[in-house]
Amino acid sequence: MGEKKYNFKVRPEMGKIDAFSAKVSEIVRRCMDNETGFRAGLIVIEACSNIVKHGQLTEEDLISVSLAIGENEVVITIEDTSREFNPLEVDDPNLENIELLQQGGMGIYLIKRFSKKAEYSYVDGRNILKIII
Repeated sequence: MGEKKYNFKVRPEMGKIDAFSAKVSEIVRRCMDNETGFRAGLIVIEACSNIVKHGQLTEEDLISVSLAIGENEVVITIEDTSREFNPLEVDDPNLENIELLQQGGMGIYLIKRFSKKAEYSYVDGRNILKIII
């Protein structure tokens, strides 16, 4: 099987992100398996939700998401034009007191845990997060 590639653009609105992540999950599930599909959907919703909540994008801005699905891995690349922010530099939460975490404080941690590899770069005014699962 050759690599399958998909490219999407999504508006920075939570309702759109929820539906979009479900679409990504289903695409990956059909090409790979249920667990990988779940991970892909979770990674997309968490990364894009952070962009929507903290990125200060306008309604005209778009988040770009590309998928490259191979036989043994999925590469998810998420790009946006919000202010520079490397989510991979965020400290992991203290899981000993998980009940004290504020709601939504686990997203970046889950992205890191569900990834084989993650890379971040900021090029020409664009945040680029590349995640391999």
